[in-house]
Amino acid sequence: MQFLELSLPVHDVPGSLAWYLALGFAEHETRDIRAYHYAVVGDGHFCIGLHGGEVAAASLSFVRPDVARYVRQRTAEGDQFEFAKLGEDQFNEAALADPDGTLFSIIEARTFSSAGIEPETEPCAGKVEKLALPCLRLEESIEFWQRNEFIVVESETEGMAELHAPGLTVELREGTRQIELIFEPENMQDCMQAVATIDLTVRATPDGHELVAPEGTRLLIRER
Repeated sequence: MQFLELSLPVHDVPGSLAWYLALGFAEHETRDIRAYHYAVVGDGHFCIGLHGGEVAAASLSFVRPDVARYVRQRTAEGDQFEFAKLGEDQFNEAALADPDGTLFSIIEARTFSSAGIEPETEPCAGKVEKLALPCLRLEESIEFWQRNEFIVVESETEGMAELHAPGLTVELREGTRQIELIFEPENMQDCMQAVATIDLTVRATPDGHELVAPEGTRLLIRER
């Protein structure tokens, strides 16, 4: 299992795409798999899929071989999938929902190419260090993601934990209600000066500096 992308439902794909490109993300070449407008941006290691159809909720999408077999196994164990598209004549994918509605999706193959994308590609805010997920009850969230092969690292701070999966670090903070992309630049002053050169709205918060993408995704720039 390998992390592919944070999949987001987007009403205006060109608008969101232009916003991320202005911030310094690179656009990936998508493959002819989706029947709707689909674009992907990345920072050299973390990718965001902008889905103009079918995707109803934010999803952590992973590539996994033999999706059909995996779905049968999990169903036999009592898990209920939000959807499962299986068959030799279609692209196999399935998803489970965590307690707060974020999807854990597995798909049979990559849906975009990273050819031509330099590993040094970096938005002016830096690289995405972590992804914060909605989490109203920490223990319930931990139980779900552990069952889906995430490794939990407990925090000394009450109500917090980190989850690790191949290619992804997730931050759980009890009470979080929206997805956040977390940036922790080495030099905050240089980072904010670079962000200031772009015509984007930045709001100061107790945790750092926040930007909001057109589709509603929050980006938090904070001190290390």
